[in-house]
Amino acid sequence: MSIQLPPILDFNDQTNTGTLIDTRDGQSYPVVKIGKQIWLAENFRYLPSKDKGDLFDASCVYDNDNSYLEKGYGRLYDWNTAMSIAPEGWKLPSNEDHIELRDFIIKDNNLTVNEVSSYLKSIEGWNNLTSSKDVVNIDKYGFNVKPAGYYNNSYNKGFFSNEGEDASFWSDTTFYWFLSDIMKEYNYYHITNNESIWLSVRLIKDI
Repeated sequence: MSIQLPPILDFNDQTNTGTLIDTRDGQSYPVVKIGKQIWLAENFRYLPSKDKGDLFDASCVYDNDNSYLEKGYGRLYDWNTAMSIAPEGWKLPSNEDHIELRDFIIKDNNLTVNEVSSYLKSIEGWNNLTSSKDVVNIDKYGFNVKPAGYYNNSYNKGFFSNEGEDASFWSDTTFYWFLSDIMKEYNYYHITNNESIWLSVRLIKDI
């Protein structure tokens, strides 16, 4: 039996940035420290497989088009899979982790809860559906949220939706966190069927 090596984290305390290498597949991810938390600064794209020993393997690329991986969209996962794929020392964030991130940005920039998302969203890639000049993405912390959309597997063939318009991230509960093209909030919503909806994953260092 082969021994799985732990992931490799190269982190610069001066810049609060670094790189994580997932030794399971050799893929690397930028990481960023925001407040006291260390996050992936890119959507997770590990391809799970039960043949490799993963407990769950429900994942896909948006529109089944790998060019979206090159855009930094990562893969979309159902909740069970999202809960089981983090490399050693990392985890799917809790609802409280997301709240801590949001509250830090609010305090650091003297914002309201409805003004947070532009500080997390990537500067490019959004459809800009609103004509409001108030919604300007600045990605102040390098979190670099891309509008990766989601996959709904509740129907026979399933469907992809909202690429370019919104981003949704799993937490370790039945809540997900949402950023959209037309709103400035970063907030959570309850989901009743976490097997049919496949969302993006951002991991956080398990400290």
